[in-house]
Amino acid sequence: MTEQPRRFHLQRLTDVIGATGTGRVADGILWPDGSATVHWRGQDNSDVFWPTGMDGIRRRSCHDGATHIVWDDPEPAPAGHCPHCPDGHTPADRGSQPWGAWVGPEVDGDGQPMTIHVARVAGAHVAESDADWIRARLNPAEEPRQPQPRPYTGRLGRGA
Repeated sequence: MTEQPRRFHLQRLTDVIGATGTGRVADGILWPDGSATVHWRGQDNSDVFWPTGMDGIRRRSCHDGATHIVWDDPEPAPAGHCPHCPDGHTPADRGSQPWGAWVGPEVDGDGQPMTIHVARVAGAHVAESDADWIRARLNPAEEPRQPQPRPYTGRLGRGA
């Protein structure tokens, strides 16, 4: 179970009963206790609370595949994966804060840049699992490695 609500919507491919039409027909929230709320769109909109959560929605609203549940928020990582995140750490390939990269100020003896810095934008924190994910994409043929020591950047404090 997650500690934060998670948003989703219902995407209807076929209007089986002829009442809601097709496309995005409802918006929903999965609550931390496993229950869910669905807000039906349209002229006669309504709200439905499902104490049985996603199982009840799938049974009653998805019409054997005619409607799909589409998650608007990423699935949280398992709890305990990140000491800074109560729900775990958002996986490196998901989340609302994309990755940025820039050439760092460090230069060699000839004045040529030596480092590329990679970080989440807007100041989101990162975890060792993010570094593992990036290393795997930069060096796909290599075996997994132990965490590498961080180079001295001349900064003091957290993250130096």
